[in-house]
Amino acid sequence: MARTTGCTMRSDVKPFTYWVIARGYKVRFRRRDPQQVTGILTTPEGEVAFDYDPQQRIITWPAGRLTLNEYGWEINQSSST
Repeated sequence: MARTTGCTMRSDVKPFTYWVIARGYKVRFRRRDPQQVTGILTTPEGEVAFDYDPQQRIITWPAGRLTLNEYGWEINQSSST
């Protein structure tokens, strides 16, 4: 019988991490749940807050919304302006 002692499921942030690395950004996670990930991205323009939906692979940040594929490539983008 399998036993889980205080084990929590982690969200899959691999596509998001690939995107962060490709852009040369740095990331600090604040919350990392299976349904939602939040934190701060350090970009050349400064620090910005983000929300990431790991199930839909959607990043929401001040520049808009990005949808990523499983490899971290942007497949859809909408700007906030």
